[in-house]
Amino acid sequence: MLDELKNALLEEVSKAIDGSSEGIPSRFRQYLHRTVDHDCFLELSLLACASSLWCGGNPVTGMPAAVGALLLRAGITAHLGTCGIPSGLEAPGRENSEDVTAAILAGDALMALSMEYLAGSCGRHSARLVAEAVKAMGARGMLAGLSLAVDRRDGINSEAPDGRADFELYSGQLARFATHGGALLAGASGILLDDAAQIGLLAGRARFLSSMSERETYWSGRNTATFQARTLMEQAQSLVGSRGDSTLFTSLMYLSDFF
Repeated sequence: MLDELKNALLEEVSKAIDGSSEGIPSRFRQYLHRTVDHDCFLELSLLACASSLWCGGNPVTGMPAAVGALLLRAGITAHLGTCGIPSGLEAPGRENSEDVTAAILAGDALMALSMEYLAGSCGRHSARLVAEAVKAMGARGMLAGLSLAVDRRDGINSEAPDGRADFELYSGQLARFATHGGALLAGASGILLDDAAQIGLLAGRARFLSSMSERETYWSGRNTATFQARTLMEQAQSLVGSRGDSTLFTSLMYLSDFF
């Protein structure tokens, strides 16, 4: 099931790019495709499908949220590849963009496409999912986390007003959007919807910390980050195991290359 969903996700993203860029030069359209292909961690996006299944729906029901999440991540990481943000945030292989202008334009295009896709693909939930995507990306989400990373790169110690760390604001909020969106599309509400969002938040934070510990081999905080990541994932799995069909969640968290 997991491999089929990965292929379906990439195919749907490819269709979204082709369908929205008819007036764009073919060279730039191909650049958009390559930008998405460079992005990894499809698991963070496919959490939307796992959330739909967990809430009693079909995994495919959550695919629009997965597509929106992947386009958002690909767009923001296209920007990160141009500015030397520390490892764990940027997409692998994009640390030094050979064409900064193209990377910035691609990032803008992919983030705009995410909103366009969500607005046209989520039925009666479209407006809410667009709002949730903006929230995940905005001043209380990904962009806030990235600003902390920029400060750290520049040797400035800063923190979010509410004390949240950059890993919670970046990958945490993006994964929260995916699981919340997948649950919403499956018809969840109330406590079930809130729990789905919390699962994504925990899993996204864990994935970021795991990525940091993998890449920064000589990082002094590597062991601590690995321990924190596994603790967060255990908390997420505890919520998952309390109800519903957890098959896909388990596959994403433990049987894939999530760690």
